[in-house]
Amino acid sequence: MTAPGTAPTPCDGIPRRLLDAPSPAELERYLLTPATEAWSQRDWVQLRVLAVGRMQSPALTRETRLRWGHLALSAISEMARSQTPEQTTADSARVRAYLILEFGVSDSDAARDLPELCSEILGNLGVSLEAAERLAADWRSAPGEQMLRLRRIKNMLTPLLPLQALLKKGGPALQETRDWMRLIPDLP
Repeated sequence: MTAPGTAPTPCDGIPRRLLDAPSPAELERYLLTPATEAWSQRDWVQLRVLAVGRMQSPALTRETRLRWGHLALSAISEMARSQTPEQTTADSARVRAYLILEFGVSDSDAARDLPELCSEILGNLGVSLEAAERLAADWRSAPGEQMLRLRRIKNMLTPLLPLQALLKKGGPALQETRDWMRLIPDLP
């Protein structure tokens, strides 16, 4: 609800001036204030959508796009309260994989740390590769809960498909991720 005489914002928690700003600077400062404690899930989703769109805008500078990517990850982190860890990991993986694909792998930027991303995904798969292979072989007749588990695995792994060439240059987490990615076509 907005006060009489004021224009409503698209979401109650995010002031319009922040949604319309081309630079993320003011929004970044705003996120450090207590005002965001009252934000609803809808507000965080709106921020994620806005930030992902701006992150992908070729009209913006590299630095600005990276900052929007970090804002998208902040929104996803806040959305985690109402999602499963697998959903949050899949959302985060999509943004991080995009950042890596567009701006390269970075040891100094956690959002673009490919081994860390792979480790995070592997840590949220919830089953061994062998168990997942057995479940995937007969997923069409599996109970709904098993199908959903397999679908969430696919959602976490699929963002890495454009990064396959980068996965060939790495340690154990990247090798294990490559092994898992072979299962993607067999998942619901």
